[in-house]
Amino acid sequence: MFSEQSFARLLDVIPHNQTYHSPIKGLIIHHSDHPFSYDNVIQEPSICIVIRGEREVQLGNQCYLFDNRHFMFCPVNVPMCGKVLQATAEEPFVVMSMKIDLQAVNKILLEQTALLAKNSENPTAFGQWHLDAELENAFERLLLLHENTKDITFLAPLIQQEIYYRLLTGEQGDKLKQMVSFGSNTQKIAKATEYLKAHYIETITVESLAELCGMSLSGFHNHFKKHTTLSPLQYQKSLRLMEANRLISQENLPISTAAFQVGYESPSQFSREYKRYFGKAPSVR
Repeated sequence: MFSEQSFARLLDVIPHNQTYHSPIKGLIIHHSDHPFSYDNVIQEPSICIVIRGEREVQLGNQCYLFDNRHFMFCPVNVPMCGKVLQATAEEPFVVMSMKIDLQAVNKILLEQTALLAKNSENPTAFGQWHLDAELENAFERLLLLHENTKDITFLAPLIQQEIYYRLLTGEQGDKLKQMVSFGSNTQKIAKATEYLKAHYIETITVESLAELCGMSLSGFHNHFKKHTTLSPLQYQKSLRLMEANRLISQENLPISTAAFQVGYESPSQFSREYKRYFGKAPSVR
């Protein structure tokens, strides 16, 4: 994505070595000139594109490598961690994330009813999707609006509308349509992830989540894993461990206190699962 000239133009107008919340609605850009890792991220429904460099994304036991040839499409909240192994001042790592505006997507579908036709079926919801030339061009024009911020108010919504149109007509179109389709499996799983996010400390059964979503137990489990790559209980465990990691690393809570605070009854079990998830034992800095 981006020619050398366009990339240089973008670097001239975005902050370096920080996460930049753009004036463009829902858009975040992260720049780094050194390797780093991230542990406490819940990716909201969004489109993420690595503009320059590579990053590893870990979801449960699965690891994805993203570069500028593919984009990440998240239809529901997904807890994840990952790392960037290479980045320098001369070759920085830059990634963008755009939160999906469901009202904008729904407006396009209401105006362009032909788009409601079913696209080719793809068995996955989350994953790596090919970044084609038309979609790449639209994102490039959107990002380069930062050169003239006075144009953002008028032009950004038009380009974002084009981006949603390209997505709806692409291979991931059905996944995007399901996000705004009342009663769809995507909406039901989104409801379950929101519930888990709010109640992750509690003891929750898969049966109760399936009932909450109005789905059969087997259907719920299969669709949940397809949308998040995790089982419901793995998802809850990820939320617990990520919050515990934040409490230990950022608030300097004792390990046992953090474990109890996120719902663990056994500090030893917590330490085992923490090490399995993060690859190292918990420690207070």
